[in-house]
Amino acid sequence: MVAKACQYHLTVTNRMLPLISAFKKDLYHCADCNYCVDAVWAERGIDHVCATMQHHTPLTSYSGRGYIAAARAWLEGVDLDLNALGERVFTCTTCGNCEQVCPIGLHPTAVGRALRGELWAHEQVPAPLAALHQDLLRDENPNGVPRAQRMQWACGLPKTAETIESVLYLPGCAAATTTSTEARAAVALFTAAGYWVNTLGEADSCCGAPLHELGLDHAAARMFEALSGKASGDRLVVMSGLECACSWQRGAATRQALSFVAWLAQALHAGRLQLHTTRDLGSSIHLLDSCQSRRSATNSLVREILNGVGVAFTSSPTDPRYVVCCGAAGGMPRMQPESAARMACARISASEPDSLWVSADPRCVAHLRAAMPSARVFGLAEFLTTYCAGSF
Repeated sequence: MVAKACQYHLTVTNRMLPLISAFKKDLYHCADCNYCVDAVWAERGIDHVCATMQHHTPLTSYSGRGYIAAARAWLEGVDLDLNALGERVFTCTTCGNCEQVCPIGLHPTAVGRALRGELWAHEQVPAPLAALHQDLLRDENPNGVPRAQRMQWACGLPKTAETIESVLYLPGCAAATTTSTEARAAVALFTAAGYWVNTLGEADSCCGAPLHELGLDHAAARMFEALSGKASGDRLVVMSGLECACSWQRGAATRQALSFVAWLAQALHAGRLQLHTTRDLGSSIHLLDSCQSRRSATNSLVREILNGVGVAFTSSPTDPRYVVCCGAAGGMPRMQPESAARMACARISASEPDSLWVSADPRCVAHLRAAMPSARVFGLAEFLTTYCAGSF
């Protein structure tokens, strides 16, 4: 009788919690091995896993393992403090590192996003994230920049001559609103490669990636459809935002869409761009890998690009597949701004004030600059157009 009652209870609960119910296999197979909590494995290039655990709190309830345990308890009808659960589950960058290191292939990041979705449905979302949601809907970017200012980055750009080949450039929210130098540098490189550069102008908008990170997948899909529907199907689409590239991979797998890094690597390989360093930079160059691209070839492509143009750089001893987030993603700067700043500072050494730091992710660049204004942090396109010679 007890077993039947338990089974019935789970069946009823599943209807109430459909998002976490989809992950029951994960919830009941976690081995509590703690890889997702504090793994350090020098031979595999793993130096800790979770930025939240390192720079906010060491409590396991804030980890991937903690999210799995909380989802399992909620599914089984345990009376949880949803306010406390919300504070924990939204204090996560959703970088995916816990999934990357899981030895049995579980999906704690996805479970965490599912928990977020359930908390939205139960109206138990922390106030800073509810405010971020409203800002996203109003401004169509997560950075608090008014909608009308989104295209200011393009003011004064020279008109390019129309050619047979064109590219539709979607800079993404970060490059459009907080790192405009990166967007303008990307246009310079497109032009140097012989492409006619199109934008959506005032119709440009968010792709929905921030909503996906917040656990609002349906709203994210609608926002992506609104943006992708404005792009004609026969044009090459290139975006600077690495989180944007992930959105296009999820929502338009059949479209010809590339991250700016992938496009740049192709252009250099094909000889459409000729770049080389013009002088001894006189500074140490440090490459900042992005956690947003750990499942793609982006981090290795950036290395290929810098090597190809003759830039000597230093990268972290941490394997790029397991890089710890800088705190820019997942709503973390809104939810825990002081912890997010500590995460950023951990990625940059204050002991090397003359160094240059290069990232392919405009969102990381903006966050790192805000946390350490004195640091010289460059987006990839901005670095190349500043320190390399080319026809731009």
